[in-house]
Amino acid sequence: MQPEKRREPRAPGYAKALLVEGHLPGYVRNLSRSGCHVAFLQAPRAAVGDVLTVQVIAEHDPSIRPFVMRLLVRRITEDPPWYSVGTEIACTLDTEEEQSFERLVRYYSERVE
Repeated sequence: MQPEKRREPRAPGYAKALLVEGHLPGYVRNLSRSGCHVAFLQAPRAAVGDVLTVQVIAEHDPSIRPFVMRLLVRRITEDPPWYSVGTEIACTLDTEEEQSFERLVRYYSERVE
């Protein structure tokens, strides 16, 4: 097993995701304040080093407004039927999106502590 390279541990989570480039639906599978793992049923048109725009919808809590994240692709793996994309947050979100993101991270982080 490889040593953990993440700056922060990721909490298991679940939210709908939409890759804006190509309108490809997927799911956020885990997340931290520095990145997340997004799974798609189709291969995204992306490579390591690309920056993707993903809209996130937290179905479990409708008070968390949908928000957009810009994600730097760190790895892509095929784990049938999923294509898993490990990412790092690439840029600062606007204030409203930052609040929604923080609420989502807090929601799942509190469940694993």
